[in-house]
Amino acid sequence: MRIAVTGVTGFVGGAVARSLAAEGHDVLGLGRAMTSGAWSGPYARWDLAARDPAPRELAACEAIVHAAAHVSPWGADAPFVAATVRGTGRLIEAIAPEARLVVIGSASVYDPRVPQLAARERDAPVPPGRYLNAYGRAKAAQEGVVRARRPDAIVLRPRAVWGPGDRTLLPRVMARARGGVLPLPGGGRRPASMTYIGSLVRAVSAALEQREVTGPVNVADATPIAPAALLEELFERLYRPILIVAVPAPLAEGAAALVQIGWRLDPRHVEPPLTRYAVAALARPITLDLTRLHEELEVWPDAELDVGLAHTAAWLLGRDRVATPA
Repeated sequence: MRIAVTGVTGFVGGAVARSLAAEGHDVLGLGRAMTSGAWSGPYARWDLAARDPAPRELAACEAIVHAAAHVSPWGADAPFVAATVRGTGRLIEAIAPEARLVVIGSASVYDPRVPQLAARERDAPVPPGRYLNAYGRAKAAQEGVVRARRPDAIVLRPRAVWGPGDRTLLPRVMARARGGVLPLPGGGRRPASMTYIGSLVRAVSAALEQREVTGPVNVADATPIAPAALLEELFERLYRPILIVAVPAPLAEGAAALVQIGWRLDPRHVEPPLTRYAVAALARPITLDLTRLHEELEVWPDAELDVGLAHTAAWLLGRDRVATPA
């Protein structure tokens, strides 16, 4: 099958493209970077947030996996709308109407202000004012664009994607560890739905084959895990044992609100060390109902934790060696 993958220079897009190519598909990688990074297959530069014309090869693709998006827990709405919302509209205009469209959405479309236990696809999106950052609002708006213009598409909603190549989730949390101590809102001890990158890749492959499955589908490993347990084991494998200190959730939420107020006045527009979005993700329980994933896509992912942690630790150690050569 001729498949285009957007965001191929990123964590998810790159993993999906490499897996599909290994399965024997003819994969075209698309990205906004001048070079294709770790993706070694055919590549075309296309910035979805700009007005550049779409690559001509895109119209001939039988399927598209749309992983490109503006990803950050912090920032003004404009770049998120440009890349994630309008960019999705531009992609839909450029592809063949009969092509299978698989959109990598996000479980961030669920209400972050309340606990989510076995959240079902119909429980989201929620009104824009409920979201704690521009990323959640943009992913909800992206789903609206897809629903209105390509109701035959499938939107996968993974939560907390991690694994080798992750440059967003685990590195951000790990950077907060100081002197062997990592403070976490609520201690990070509540079991939560998390998604190993291999599990998301399997869901994408199934979505490409099961064309009759449309609309939003939650994606996560079958067994929830406490973020603190995952982090403790990962730090151990990195030879950096840590002590996780529980910060009361109300205190963390209040501190995050004050930090964000101060950071909005910072002309550098750098990411603050604490955000309300991050606090909610760690302090409130969130698990996903996986009925559609299991019964309709016929995928029952459950990562082998030891294997996933070993691969992730090896990747992080290799990355650190490259960053600090002898």
